[in-house]
Amino acid sequence: MKEYNFYKIITVKKLALFLSFLFVVSCTKDPIIYTLTTSANPADGGTVSPTTQQYNEGKTATITATPAAEYIFQSWSGATGSTNSTSVVMNSDKSVTANFIKKKYALTTTVEGEGTVTEKVIKAGAATDYNSGTIVELTAVPSGEWLFVEWKGDVTGTENPTQITIDKAKSVTAVFVKKQYPLTVEIEGEGTVSEKVIKAGVATDYNSGTIVELTAEPTGDWSEFVEWTGDITGTENTVQITVDEAKTVKAIFLKNNLIINKTVTRVDVPGQSTEYLRSSFYNVSGPFHYLSEDEHYFFYPGTVFWGQNPPNSKDEIPPSPSHVLKRVDGFWTYHKTYDDVLFWGARNFDTFENKIVIGDGNEIGPDGTDWNGDTYYGEIKNQGEIDWVKVNDDQNRGFYHGTTFGDLNNDGLLDVGGAPGQWNESENKWSLKIFMQQQNMRFENRDVIFDYNETGNNLPFTIGFADLFGDKFGEIITADYGGGDPFSNPKLNRIEIFKYDSSEQKYIQHFESSQPTVFYSIGMGATSIKAFDFDNDGIKDISVAREDQMGNAFEIWKGNGDGTFEPHFVSPLWSQNELQFREFLVFDANNDGYLDILLRPFHYGSLYRTNPVWWDVYSSKGIKLNHLIWLNNGNGTFSHYSVKDLVIDNILIDNIHPYMDNEVLHFSGTFTTDEGNLYGEDAINLTTYDIKVKLD
Repeated sequence: MKEYNFYKIITVKKLALFLSFLFVVSCTKDPIIYTLTTSANPADGGTVSPTTQQYNEGKTATITATPAAEYIFQSWSGATGSTNSTSVVMNSDKSVTANFIKKKYALTTTVEGEGTVTEKVIKAGAATDYNSGTIVELTAVPSGEWLFVEWKGDVTGTENPTQITIDKAKSVTAVFVKKQYPLTVEIEGEGTVSEKVIKAGVATDYNSGTIVELTAEPTGDWSEFVEWTGDITGTENTVQITVDEAKTVKAIFLKNNLIINKTVTRVDVPGQSTEYLRSSFYNVSGPFHYLSEDEHYFFYPGTVFWGQNPPNSKDEIPPSPSHVLKRVDGFWTYHKTYDDVLFWGARNFDTFENKIVIGDGNEIGPDGTDWNGDTYYGEIKNQGEIDWVKVNDDQNRGFYHGTTFGDLNNDGLLDVGGAPGQWNESENKWSLKIFMQQQNMRFENRDVIFDYNETGNNLPFTIGFADLFGDKFGEIITADYGGGDPFSNPKLNRIEIFKYDSSEQKYIQHFESSQPTVFYSIGMGATSIKAFDFDNDGIKDISVAREDQMGNAFEIWKGNGDGTFEPHFVSPLWSQNELQFREFLVFDANNDGYLDILLRPFHYGSLYRTNPVWWDVYSSKGIKLNHLIWLNNGNGTFSHYSVKDLVIDNILIDNIHPYMDNEVLHFSGTFTTDEGNLYGEDAINLTTYDIKVKLD
């Protein structure tokens, strides 16, 4: 067997292979090289990598575009692709451009109010979205009757036009407001004007076109709206005005001294004729006001009706029951009837605290011998009730033209007096009636303690009780009826004071005035007499109401402190065509601390009626209050209210009666008629009035 050297063989083979490789390499061509050139469009839009680079033929080059700030990559030129990275095969020299564009931002403009915003590009931009860095000029253009106020959002301030640089999405609001005009409201008198915006506005100056509702509201109860003047006219208290320019409106208020509440009340009393009902509510002298549990009531004493045929005696005609009205919410309404408190014709009354006395002063019959009736004494209770007792029995009826009460014997009980009293046929004289009160509202006739012997025209026709000496014992004050010639009859127009004499056990004359012509040149008949301290000197004075065919008047006698009196004041002597009144009331009507005198008028006379026609209320058309109100001058003299005319036109009313409520003067009055009767033949429609009077 033949042996081989393997090492030598392998080495020879390796050498041969190496020589073969060198041959091949030495026989290959040089490689082909291509150049890639990149750029950015625009040049500051970003960078491109690689910038410039060579590649062997066939190689793939990767290119990346990086946008600069406020730019974004858009597209390639010389390459394909929608992203910022692309590639190309290097089979030739290549040029690739990365296209960049500016970032775009929205500029949002809004409007408050009415107007527009125009946009003007100051430096490079587009119509809707703006390239970053674009400067836009904004101009606010208000609509008609609107005003530009301010910019809000990414631009603030009031400059118009203004510029904004768009470097991000921005929002701007142009604020417009309506043109504003002042509405000036002036007031003449006492009242207020409320302003209510009907269509868009603010509190003081109003947007143009604002509709404002104006309501004129008088201040309190004592003022009334009259009219609008200025840029609106009319008399309706609520109006509307359109504020489209500066406007001025004046509301004119008239000071109102009178507030009149009127109502119609049904009055139906079984067994009572409508004629009697109307007569009772017509009564001039007897009605009186009273309070019960702070509620207001008016008592109307019964009054008979006889038409055109006066009866010869009271036996031919029965007395009439009495009625009460109650004030509810300022209006008088029927309250109740007292069937057992009967009068033919009550004439006068007196009140003290919750006590009342009222006497019948009818004049039924052919002469004074049958002029008599009853006197009633009452105590006011709850719910408007009055406990009544008849003071006299039938044998002691009298002609109670004047009625009063007071404590004559200092026993704490009110005694009753009536004048001229009772006619004594056998002695042919009048006697004042005195009734002394016992316990439990019982009365005893004591006319024997006072024997008044006057006859004819010098008899006492009115009476009053008053403690004139401060000893708690009442004195008796009287005044004559009068008639005749005071120059020849010294007893006319006088007053008398009677004081109790314990030794004589009767009342004797203490004072008699002796100046019959000091006030009047005719004989005047006294209808009412009252004692009050009119000048606040601590001494009672005496007031007297008087009447005659020639007229009416009242007078004041000043007290000297010793039970004597001297003439002090007298009102005008009014003719029947000027003013007639039946008695008077005394209270502080104007709250000045001095007592005033309030007359109770009969229903005709030029100083009371606005168009006076004798007994014809329908033709008289209205009333005047000024001469019914006599205010104290602070010294016991009086002047009628004259600050303002207190006239009420077109009011059907008979007689009115004054009273006070919460320091305000009131007059209450009634009127009845068959015309337009709402309730038929068995009832009357009673028209009631409550009149508040502001005295200033």
